[in-house]
Amino acid sequence: MLEIIAEASRRSRPTSDRQAPRWLKQARELIHARFSEKLTLAEIAQSVGVHPIYLASEFRRCYLSTVGEYVRQMRIEYACRELSTSDSSLVDIALQAGFADQSHFSKVFKRLTSLTPSQYQANFRSH
Repeated sequence: MLEIIAEASRRSRPTSDRQAPRWLKQARELIHARFSEKLTLAEIAQSVGVHPIYLASEFRRCYLSTVGEYVRQMRIEYACRELSTSDSSLVDIALQAGFADQSHFSKVFKRLTSLTPSQYQANFRSH
């Protein structure tokens, strides 16, 4: 019961970039710039001068997402743009977005959007 209350309070707490310390904003900017690369938590933390565990906890506190979830979401947003605007193959889009292969890309895409990449592309182009 306490876990449910804690989760509810975290979700109801307003968060914004203004509450985040400068180093955390820099970490997020680094993630935005390099989301398609294999970037480790340790590398991000080192680049902003904090311990990886501290980075992970503050990132989750301020942005209500783990670093990994955030990166995956950015990759999927990129893929959605590509699927809707380019004629690139699913393999090429997956690799450009930073996924190791099309299979992993498709699983993550379906989990986050409830559609396969092909379904998304077909739905978008039919409108």
